[in-house]
Amino acid sequence: METRGYPTLLTRLAFVLIILAVLSTAIVTYILYINFRTEQRNNLRKRLENIATIAGLQQNGDTFEKVQAQNDGFFQQIHEVNLRIKQSEPDLIFVYTMRKTEGGITFVVDAGVPGEPDIPAYGDIYEEPSQTLVDNFDTMTTTVVEPDIYSDEFGSFLSAYTPIFTSNGRRAGVLGVDISAETILRQERDFYNRLILINTVALVVILIAGYLAANYLAKPIVQLRDAANRISKGDFAYKITEIPRTRELAELAIDFNAMTASLSGLINDLERRVADRTEDITRKTEQLRAASYIARQTAEVQELTRLLNTVVDLVTDQFGYYHAGVYLVNEAGDEVTLHAASSEGGKRMMAREHSLKTNMQGIVNYVAAQKKPRIASDIGADAIFFNNPDLPMTRSQIAIPLMVRGRLLGVLDIHSDKPSAFTVQDIDVLGTLADQISVAIDNARLLEESQTALLQLEAITAVRTREAWDQKLKEKQRVVTYTPLGLRAGRLSNSEDGGMSVPVTLRGQKIGGISIARKDGTPWSQQDQELIADVAVQAGLAIENIRLLDEATTRAKQEHLVGGLAFRFSQALDIDSLLQTAARELGQIPGVEETTVIIAQPDDDDANHSSSAKNALRRNGS
Repeated sequence: METRGYPTLLTRLAFVLIILAVLSTAIVTYILYINFRTEQRNNLRKRLENIATIAGLQQNGDTFEKVQAQNDGFFQQIHEVNLRIKQSEPDLIFVYTMRKTEGGITFVVDAGVPGEPDIPAYGDIYEEPSQTLVDNFDTMTTTVVEPDIYSDEFGSFLSAYTPIFTSNGRRAGVLGVDISAETILRQERDFYNRLILINTVALVVILIAGYLAANYLAKPIVQLRDAANRISKGDFAYKITEIPRTRELAELAIDFNAMTASLSGLINDLERRVADRTEDITRKTEQLRAASYIARQTAEVQELTRLLNTVVDLVTDQFGYYHAGVYLVNEAGDEVTLHAASSEGGKRMMAREHSLKTNMQGIVNYVAAQKKPRIASDIGADAIFFNNPDLPMTRSQIAIPLMVRGRLLGVLDIHSDKPSAFTVQDIDVLGTLADQISVAIDNARLLEESQTALLQLEAITAVRTREAWDQKLKEKQRVVTYTPLGLRAGRLSNSEDGGMSVPVTLRGQKIGGISIARKDGTPWSQQDQELIADVAVQAGLAIENIRLLDEATTRAKQEHLVGGLAFRFSQALDIDSLLQTAARELGQIPGVEETTVIIAQPDDDDANHSSSAKNALRRNGS
């Protein structure tokens, strides 16, 4: 992997140290600037608050209330006081008094000379008073200072407002004082510039110190990296001789030396394990490929016997085992029979209908009874089972149950001529294959059962259709003939030249025919014959529909009649009236000549009574 584009450890350490130092310096600088700025503005607010409070005490509220015009004597007195207040502090820019009128907050007396630019005259409306002034004008009892410095076309200012009280303590108006904030802002800028200069000098020092510190920290790690690089290239004899003087790095160097001593053996062991694992993966991949191929081939086979033979042949061919067989379980579930085998010995077993009871000992018996796969070898406790004369080459065996929806269909039996040929991993692959085979067997069985049921249904339908039409034709034979003179009842002789007869069939049963002839004896074309045959088919279907409709109508009438009889029977109050009603109603059915209703087996003693009852019923029901 190319690493030239990555920054070095020295660069990262230097970058981190410089960033930390710069951030620390920036934070300290910011805190110093904010503290200085806050302190300066708080001092200005306190100073302005003191000035406004003193100025408010200097004003005479009684005189202020008497000001009614621009140049009256009271106006001059208030103006002189405002002017002295403004001259007492060089940073004061505006000193003015206000009162509340119907039009809003209005100016009364300003410290400037009347007519001077930007100086309001008596009675001018304060067009844009601050929110602080508006909120506190009517309730002001002490000095109120604006929360922050504001700037307009006249400069940057900070304003304060204090109430003017009369001699009896009533608030007569408000005194406003605006002090310039330019000095404060200039001091803040100067302080900020000095901090920037200090930070610039500190940054240069930080860069140099950060590089030197990073080089000191990274040097032992770079040495360890060089050692690891040589070890990664196979130089396991290399040892770190210059141990760093940092505890963690020294321990790391010692661990590197210990690692090189054991790494060679570990690599050899790892290579052996990788080779074994690669062989297992390759074998399993081949098995999965073979199982997939078998599943694709068997999915196209629908006939059960052919399907089973295909399965055992493909298992033998694809997996390289010398015998494969499929046992199917009987309906009782207590016996399995060999239905397909790939080896010659297995085919001999099939010829004599080889079967196994599930309650007997054996690999296949065990799997059929427990519904679990099993592996057996020719050594140990399983050696007793490897004595089949038809399969003398067996050294290993695996049996997998064929299951569908929890139901056992049979057993897939596979033999190998190699000892210990099957492992636990083979159960996964062969189990998946067995599941696919089970689905194919179940589908083939369902298809055979469906086809058999369909054939039976078709046979029953054909028989019932023939019986129904035999009965129908016995009742009356219907013939309709068309001639140029019109329709008539009778038969058309097919002795004329060019005549043709087409049977009318229904589900394989002939129920009539169509005879057709031409006057000139012109032979019938293939298209004409196909047309007449189609007409015969459609006529047969239409006639069958009419017959079914007649049967449904007759059945509906019978059910209606039975319902009416049941209703009349429910109205009878005794047995005699019930019997008479039954005989009478049944006697009214068309074609009934005599009706007899008996509710007990007559004996010799009751013969006369039965005969008289019969006559009575006969009179009422005939």
